[in-house]
Amino acid sequence: MKRHYRWLFIALVIIVGAIVIVELIPDAEKTYGPVVRFWGAARRVGGSCLIVENEGTRFIVDCGALGEQGSGALPPRPDSLAFVIITHAHIDHVGLLAELFAAGFKGRVYCTPGTAELAPIMLAMMRGTTREKIPREAYDRALESFVPVPFGRTVSERGVSFRFFRAEHLLGAASIDMRLVSGADTVCLVVSGDIGAGNSILLPPAEKPGRADYVIMESTYGGVLRDTSRAAAAGHEAFADSIARVIRSGGDVLIPSFTLGRTQEAMAVIDMFIRNGTIPAGTEVYVDSPTARKITGVYRCLKGELSAWARSAYPGEALRFPELREVRSRTSLKVHGRTHRPAIFISSSGDLAHANSPRHLMKMYDDPGNLLCIIGWQPPGSPGGRLLAGESPVFVGHQEGKKFEQDWISPEIATRGFHSFSGHADATGLLEWLGAATGVQHVFLVHGEEKQSLALEQMIRAKLGLEVTVPRRGDGFVLTARKGAVAKSFPALAAGRSDSRAPTAGRSDSLSRTAVTPAGEVHEGAD
Repeated sequence: MKRHYRWLFIALVIIVGAIVIVELIPDAEKTYGPVVRFWGAARRVGGSCLIVENEGTRFIVDCGALGEQGSGALPPRPDSLAFVIITHAHIDHVGLLAELFAAGFKGRVYCTPGTAELAPIMLAMMRGTTREKIPREAYDRALESFVPVPFGRTVSERGVSFRFFRAEHLLGAASIDMRLVSGADTVCLVVSGDIGAGNSILLPPAEKPGRADYVIMESTYGGVLRDTSRAAAAGHEAFADSIARVIRSGGDVLIPSFTLGRTQEAMAVIDMFIRNGTIPAGTEVYVDSPTARKITGVYRCLKGELSAWARSAYPGEALRFPELREVRSRTSLKVHGRTHRPAIFISSSGDLAHANSPRHLMKMYDDPGNLLCIIGWQPPGSPGGRLLAGESPVFVGHQEGKKFEQDWISPEIATRGFHSFSGHADATGLLEWLGAATGVQHVFLVHGEEKQSLALEQMIRAKLGLEVTVPRRGDGFVLTARKGAVAKSFPALAAGRSDSRAPTAGRSDSLSRTAVTPAGEVHEGAD
């Protein structure tokens, strides 16, 4: 009996001693707190997906596609996720939602009203082109799961609260101000999403972040410094002047454009310069993408979300003006075959790789009096990129009826690129946005090719004096709100594995607790 009590006494001493030792460990060495895992868009553009765990609740921010996805594209154990938060409707942020539901996810998808209207259009397009056919019911479940949340309204669920604030990048695009309650602490985490360049005439400007312990920020053009002397106005004026010269001389203009966001901005800018007399009045503007027409319909339905200029310029239906011709492709393509007044053709795809824009090009490329306006990012090796680089001949694939044809062309058409439509802030814009945040302990840079992210990392350290990490895919960090503490990093999970179950101290995310040196060594794409 005495021996029994002696063992109980020893056990009690051990327990009390362990508690005392834990309490004596400096706060910076404790590894308890919210966990973030960088699963997508790490040292590359696209495939955005951030895994967050707090007090046993796992959720993700974005679930984007990126080209030919591998088996490890989805986050581990989708069936354990409580909910999803989406920043905006571009495919590289929402494209894998249906796959997520097919893999067992059953929760809600929080987004802004604009994203809730646009994402179904993009997912429908994705379903028609996806590498692996996903069951229709998975798409239906994804669409039924959207929960629209207006900008500024706070959502609270399972110890997590968040609100959306405007990012300008796209109709409905948002940054996220998040509060993660962990024990007696609350960690303030801001996720930027994609930040606009301040050049949109259709959307209100991006809002700046407030207080944040940690910021996860995009870096698509983190190493780029654009001419900001007159910003978007100068670029749009150059765009309009180039079009006007060609139209007045009798030529046609082709604007290959991405259907979501870029087409609508181009329509508005052209209308604005027709109104002020730069582009001749009566110049017909043909828009022939069915998907773009649906998206423009969303802009019209959500007119209250548009900029003050747009609401004033369109007292009736938004993006409706006398010169606009929203037509089927066969109608717009027939225009080339008849005598017509000089016209503007806005057509997808934005890189001339598919859809109707290469079909227009094939009817326009041999006339030096015509103009090709490149207003979006061009993937390396794309027809648009080669044309912009002045290559000749250029290989172009185009659908003619039921037949897909491929031709080498020697382009005579004039080609010009315009950066004034870019949907992403450059290094100056990103630094200004980040500089507005207060109390920042650490910054993580995502959604940028490695060169861009590392360049921005150096600028943030030099100009803002903040600690920065450029994580690799799978890298995990424990966050803490304690002043002076730093995020604790953990080894990257194998990127191709669908599940990783390492031993943990009561966490469902299976994070190794062996601390390592932070892995931060020194669209449609980035559009």
